[in-house]
Amino acid sequence: MIVFEKGAGGYLLSNLYSNEVGVYRVASSGGAMTRVTTNGRYPHFGAENDRVFVTRRDNTAGVLASVDLNGQTPRNHASGDLVESYEVSPDGENVAFRDNFAAYVMPLPPGPQDVGTGKGGSAMPVVKASKGGATYLTWSVGGAQLNWSLGPTLFSTSTAAMMPTAPPDPDAKGAAFAPPEAGVDLSMQVTAEKPTGMIALVGGRIVTMSDDRGGVIENGVVLVDGNRIAAVGVAGSVDIPSTARVVDVSGKTLIPGLVDAHAHGPQGDDDIVPQQNWSAIAHLAFGVTTVFDPSNSASEAFVASEMQRAGLLLAPRIFSTGEVVYGARSPGGLNDIQSYDDALAHVHRLKVQGAGGIKNYNQPRRNQRQQVVAASIAENIQVVAEGASLFAQDITLIADGNTALEHNIPQLNLYEDVLSFFSQTKVAYTPTLVVTYGGLAADPYWRSHTDVWRHPILSRHVPPHILQPKSVRRTQAPEEDYVDARSAAQAKKLLERGVNVSIGAHGQEEGLAAHWELWSFVRGGFSPLQALMAGTILPARKLGFEKDVGSLEVGKLADLAVLDANPLDDIRNSDKISKVMLNGRLYDPSTMDEVVTGDRKRAPYYWE
Repeated sequence: MIVFEKGAGGYLLSNLYSNEVGVYRVASSGGAMTRVTTNGRYPHFGAENDRVFVTRRDNTAGVLASVDLNGQTPRNHASGDLVESYEVSPDGENVAFRDNFAAYVMPLPPGPQDVGTGKGGSAMPVVKASKGGATYLTWSVGGAQLNWSLGPTLFSTSTAAMMPTAPPDPDAKGAAFAPPEAGVDLSMQVTAEKPTGMIALVGGRIVTMSDDRGGVIENGVVLVDGNRIAAVGVAGSVDIPSTARVVDVSGKTLIPGLVDAHAHGPQGDDDIVPQQNWSAIAHLAFGVTTVFDPSNSASEAFVASEMQRAGLLLAPRIFSTGEVVYGARSPGGLNDIQSYDDALAHVHRLKVQGAGGIKNYNQPRRNQRQQVVAASIAENIQVVAEGASLFAQDITLIADGNTALEHNIPQLNLYEDVLSFFSQTKVAYTPTLVVTYGGLAADPYWRSHTDVWRHPILSRHVPPHILQPKSVRRTQAPEEDYVDARSAAQAKKLLERGVNVSIGAHGQEEGLAAHWELWSFVRGGFSPLQALMAGTILPARKLGFEKDVGSLEVGKLADLAVLDANPLDDIRNSDKISKVMLNGRLYDPSTMDEVVTGDRKRAPYYWE
């Protein structure tokens, strides 16, 4: 018999077959499936085949429960505050559980009594099985061995070593259990996707971002060889090989692909990473060629990132922190940090899994937030911090050397003390105008001032049952109640003092919200050029990607957008996308089919 979870779609995935979610059983030989219970996750068997174990939630406590094959006679076997999941051994003798992202093991007494668990549990002996983080706990050899993974490494340890049947010899050296520090490397080398051949974009205005004036070239040429830029210059000065495919972009404007420095968005659904992600495609259709997501599921974002690099997923370049290093009491979310070593363990866990940065997210004490910064420095990885609409906390986050402050400083005006202080640091600033603190932000402003659901690009790539309800009926307010321009005006003060200011669309509206950020920066006094810098070279510099993206220069990756009108004349022209190039491949934004450089066709969306 097999037991499994059945979930629901309707957002990233289709809502077909989404009725009657829950835990099911089916004969291993096939046949009809039977719902066992609607309350529980991670179903599995223990020593017997007549009861199904699941993890349930009781406020902040994780509960190990079991039911019979018809979902009746429920029993609670163990519970622990903030325990994320349980896995009973096949012999029924022990139970493994995840707490504070690590693996623990304790004996499981027979019977229906509810035994206290958790990393600090004292009702039964609790052993920490993993040195640091652990994912996908499984038992093998009939319960004699526990296995888990972290990133590409599979770890294993014997139950006998963790749970000895007799007290250890006090004179024996090394008798105490030590979690394994090495395991089996499951990683595999895959060739990154790279096109061949040359393409020349000829005759357009090129905003190269190669200097502080935008490096604008009128009537220019961008020559691409494979996936990198081979030459940029005035028409006539660039030697175009006869083998190159030539695309006439006269009358159009070329800009570097947008780099969204704070881009939340779905990369999967319950560990299912789809082969085609409409949300990611919508971002790309709007010229967003690189995204950095400071809060996502490690098991989804890093998988999607690798699929994109291998050419298996049409999407912008994806970078993420994975899960945030969270300070609130959240089951499966709290990163309990009581020392520098605790912080180092969490930072190392995320880096090993594939993080491109760490999100320092609302640890309640300043010394905890400082320990996250120190651990990130030790692991040589950037650390971005959640401002959380707390002025005093923002100032300490800047002082403590985070790579960047995310979200706006919640003050109507920034005065000389803050401007001088901030500008003397190397900390970057991503004010996320679309969700500005202090009043109605850029998202409701542009949603109320434009017919979002009619946008010719957005309406092609976002499901109507998602796009229309949040856009057709919209908030209306007096102009003075919108605060995005005020926040942008304060960001301009910082920009002019040398602070790196970047767009961060927060996943508010796929792709289009990155343009809302540009437009609201201009509403706050930025010039169109300054706004475009905040959407291209500055976030690339902030994230450490400047050698590859952010400007149109020789040697950089061929990521760009071709616009029908000049955004330097009117920033509202930035979303008038004619073509998008990612990694040297050219796409039609209305269909996201490849053109000129190939003939790849987008598959139909689930609602089409």
